[in-house]
Amino acid sequence: MTTSLLVRAFHQLPAKETRALVDFVRCPLFNRREDVIRLCEHLAAHIGKPAQKELTAERLFATAFPGEPFDNSRLRHLMSYTLNALRQYLALIEWQSDKAECQQTLVRALRNRGMDKLFDKALDKAEIQSKKRNVRDAQHHFHQYQLHQEKLEHKARRERSSSVDLQPLPDELTTFYVSEMLRHACSGLMHQAVAGRTYHMQLLDAILAVVEHGALLETPAVAVFYYSYRMLQSPDDDSSFQQLKRLLAQHESCFGHEEMRGLYLVAINGCIRRMNSGKRAYIREAFEVYRAALERNFLTENGFLSSSTFKNIIHAGAALGEHDWTERFMEQYRNALHPRERDNAYRYNRAFLYFQKADYAQAMPLLQQVELEHPLNNLHARRMLVRSYYELGEQDALESLLQSFGTYLNRQKNLGYHQKLNLNFVRFMQRLNRLVPSDKEAKDSLWKAIAAEKQVAEREWLLEKMGGN
Repeated sequence: MTTSLLVRAFHQLPAKETRALVDFVRCPLFNRREDVIRLCEHLAAHIGKPAQKELTAERLFATAFPGEPFDNSRLRHLMSYTLNALRQYLALIEWQSDKAECQQTLVRALRNRGMDKLFDKALDKAEIQSKKRNVRDAQHHFHQYQLHQEKLEHKARRERSSSVDLQPLPDELTTFYVSEMLRHACSGLMHQAVAGRTYHMQLLDAILAVVEHGALLETPAVAVFYYSYRMLQSPDDDSSFQQLKRLLAQHESCFGHEEMRGLYLVAINGCIRRMNSGKRAYIREAFEVYRAALERNFLTENGFLSSSTFKNIIHAGAALGEHDWTERFMEQYRNALHPRERDNAYRYNRAFLYFQKADYAQAMPLLQQVELEHPLNNLHARRMLVRSYYELGEQDALESLLQSFGTYLNRQKNLGYHQKLNLNFVRFMQRLNRLVPSDKEAKDSLWKAIAAEKQVAEREWLLEKMGGN
């Protein structure tokens, strides 16, 4: 039973929500079955505890149907019914988390029931709440469209002869649609860069033309995604990035945490694209965007900072010589990493900073302890360890490491072109490690081989170690 959907769902619920679910099934408005209540109470009391015998089919049945003979089909029917109650609970709390959606549903319910006075009060309250809220994202405009639709339906029933202002409906719906289309267009460009897949979005050209020649750019929900799209579409266009950076600071109160996080990551993505094309000034731009997002707490997801973001910030800081700030950041945000990856991510990045300072003796023991899930980080850590051994003159240990590195690379089937880059690095390092310093002919041959091979990791460092020939 521990692998059933119901038990697995209970495992994934936080303790607070597990208790709330029990209260939910105890309420006769949502559930009138005592067996469901007993099963939920039992699961809530024993989920995550060491005594797995409490989660066997027999034990669950005995709890739900005390004193009755075990019937597996009956238990499965009950578990299915209980799982459905859990789904209803999750849908309810998700709906309740959106106050605008709750108020919109209330307005519709009152209109459908002809409760005119209550409808007017609820509509007024919804409009007042909307004005008080600073958020002006795409969903705000969709909720405004829905409220105008409810007002129109209500007036059409009561005041058929009166003039009705229809303009807010197309205005709000257009703003919502344009903003969402531009947001998806940004996602398409970023996914295309990673996966090489092209997306065809009908009406996108028309939407861009409407935005550029109308007043929609004055709307935050449209403007941020328009400049995000232009920034991603044209890496040589610096003005779009600057406009986006200005808008993020100007309109940050107009968007929720998750949307701001996404927008900052789009801006960082734009910086990385420009850095990769040789614009080193964007290392500083990326660093400043990261710092601005950190100060506003826009980089965490579910309360945690991703290990990739942690690494990118440290690498940018190190590249700019911001060593003191980078050290403080690493210690301050260490505990913001998810516990599952915290120790490895910290050791890897601590080793990287030691490595940047040519403190190989301190970097090596940390790199030897690192076990990284991300393959590219794993490759980078192994190369740093190889270079550390070489710089410290540990020839025998280096030879052994290179053999194990080569074996690892040959076993990996999902590295793409990185496999060849690193296999060439291992091959050249083996030759470099075995090189007799006095053998000028062998040294010249190795230098020419490295210089001729474009697909090799750490190519510049290898040529530097050859003394530039």
